[in-house]
Amino acid sequence: MFDKIKVLVVDDSFIARKYLSKMLSESEYIEVIGKAKNGLEGFEQTKLLKPDVVTLDIEMPKMNGLEALEKIMSECPTPVIMISTLTKDGAKETLKALHLGAIDYIPKNDILSFKSTAAAAKKILIEKVISAKSSSVSLKRRLQRISSSSASVAKKSISTTSGKKLEKANIKLLAIAASTGGPIALEKLFSKLPKLNIPILIIQHMPKTFTGVFADSLNKISAIQIKEASDSDELKPNIGYLAPGDSQMTVSKGAGNRYIVKISKEPKTIYTPNADITFNSAAEHFKNNLLSVIMTGMGNDGFKGLQTAHNNGGLIIAQDKDSCVVWGMPRKPTQTGIADFVVSLNEMPAYISKIVLGE
Repeated sequence: MFDKIKVLVVDDSFIARKYLSKMLSESEYIEVIGKAKNGLEGFEQTKLLKPDVVTLDIEMPKMNGLEALEKIMSECPTPVIMISTLTKDGAKETLKALHLGAIDYIPKNDILSFKSTAAAAKKILIEKVISAKSSSVSLKRRLQRISSSSASVAKKSISTTSGKKLEKANIKLLAIAASTGGPIALEKLFSKLPKLNIPILIIQHMPKTFTGVFADSLNKISAIQIKEASDSDELKPNIGYLAPGDSQMTVSKGAGNRYIVKISKEPKTIYTPNADITFNSAAEHFKNNLLSVIMTGMGNDGFKGLQTAHNNGGLIIAQDKDSCVVWGMPRKPTQTGIADFVVSLNEMPAYISKIVLGE
């Protein structure tokens, strides 16, 4: 026997509460222990019931989701998954929620849809709840870890699984992938990265409506220009190309020595954009001139692509377990030894800079 994950569902819509509860209860690993119809009731139920995970709507009466989240993280820290609307405003509010301590989010439009996509959304929701339970959000450790100084992390030993020295390499492309916990981790990374004089590909599991807003958010804090990638964009130095949601991003050879970005709706994958597809494509074209970075996120997306990168002589950096919100995507690259360097989030900018620039 195992203890089921206890979930509190908070939404002002009776239909949403009922449907969400039904979806979650269909998993043998999850038990819905309560429902709340507004943010204030959700906060009070969180204190009383002590759930393992809370699903939290954003737009609610009495106390909205952001206000409730702030009180939950302050008084009874609990892993929270936001239920967001697929709008530009919804994307901005979701990013605010992640800054306030939410673990993850899922588009409300997807899970409450009766279309064929609802089955995939349901599977992802259940996976997110299971990952949230095992995440690093316990008490206030996650918030403290995200904002911890590099000096404190520097005291930890850094694992180099390949025995390679940290030194300048002939890198011509940087590819980065993340999922759960990724938006905040990527903000922290790009706020500290200098101009690298190479193009950068960025994969973050996000719906289409969110990626444009997120690219703008990253661009405001980064020395590197960040944009949502478009089909046939030419890869240029000091530009980061964020894969648009619901699309795959690959690299293609253009005229002369130019490389361009290709954006496509195919192939269909459960996580789109897909890190495996981007890493594979980048590795095939750039071989040992590729630096790949795998960051916090649930699941194994990216591992197969990183195997190709490793076999083609590229370098790989994996985020370490302690600084991940969910140690899913970096786990297998670390455990199998294909990651050349396993480093904390705080030290990642320095490692990338040393490998790319030699400084």
